[in-house]
Amino acid sequence: MTETDVLLAALFPFICVFLRTIGLFVTAPVLGARFIPVQLKVALSLSMASFLWSFVKTAGVPASIAGWIASALGEVVFGLFMGMLASMLLAAVETAGHIADTELGFGLANVIDPEFGSSAPLLGTLKYLLITVIFLALDGHHLFIRGLAESFAVLPAGAARVPSAWAELATKAAGRMLLVSVVLSCPVWVSMLITDVALGVLARSVPQLNVFVVGIPTKVLVGLAVLCASLGFYGVFTEELLRLLRNVLQSFMGALSV
Repeated sequence: MTETDVLLAALFPFICVFLRTIGLFVTAPVLGARFIPVQLKVALSLSMASFLWSFVKTAGVPASIAGWIASALGEVVFGLFMGMLASMLLAAVETAGHIADTELGFGLANVIDPEFGSSAPLLGTLKYLLITVIFLALDGHHLFIRGLAESFAVLPAGAARVPSAWAELATKAAGRMLLVSVVLSCPVWVSMLITDVALGVLARSVPQLNVFVVGIPTKVLVGLAVLCASLGFYGVFTEELLRLLRNVLQSFMGALSV
């Protein structure tokens, strides 16, 4: 072997670990936010790769340039898909906020989402930022680092592939996202349903009352009161969200080992 071949063989594990890590950091919640500079993401990926590459399993070094390109693309796609599965669950929080905004009449009052850089519902952004803080306080970001390290035990560096069941995994994650969003927005839209029924009965009982004038501020006050009352349960909800996220990553690892 020439010196070039020896050098490439030594750098191959590090490059593969770095590409898988940067793919994860681009799409993972919090870590992949737009307000985090690209330079910081690259620096974190290099630091993580320098820590992991010395003891992770490594596939054989490709003998051709096409093999190197295939291995690099496989690592990047693997990391992107892994982070996307986790992002879909946390996106349920913003979906729940969109449902609550629609019920309260705040649907037109959008703000800039600091993570994705696009317009987002007002309450959705509030809920997302609140749960993100609790998520970090519960060391939820450690799940991605632990999952990244465990992925190399299942698929060695350079042998990454998206499992054949990726469509099923993505569909299940989307289903859980919708379930989480409905559960999180349940207090608001249920209270709005009860308020609408009460206003309808009131309109029939007192025809002289202008329900359109009274109804909108009443719904806003009731909705905000219910939202404030439910904030105390966000810690428990975030723990349940972490459990779901852990189950999704375990299902992903299980699909890789098949």
